[in-house]
Amino acid sequence: MQRRSVPLIVIASTSTPLAEEVAARLRRAGNVVYVTHSPEGCLRVATSVLPDIVLLDPRLPPRLEKLLRAHPSSAAAQILHLTQASLSGLERRVLHAA
Repeated sequence: MQRRSVPLIVIASTSTPLAEEVAARLRRAGNVVYVTHSPEGCLRVATSVLPDIVLLDPRLPPRLEKLLRAHPSSAAAQILHLTQASLSGLERRVLHAA
């Protein structure tokens, strides 16, 4: 699969303010970002857009990460955990993951 010039990122978080803050930062850096607020939404989006990176709220069920890794459309994505503490240096980690 050919690498994109701009990372495609899916954010799945139960915290709307946190997800929107992170999405805004990543979009300003030139990334394409989809935001979901449920495990079902994350699975639906991630398996249809072939993301480079999935940022997961650790409060979402651990089974979600297993399902993402098992699906051919999202198996190659880097999965990172999204917490308030992980925000510092997020753009740098996303660039290295993509």
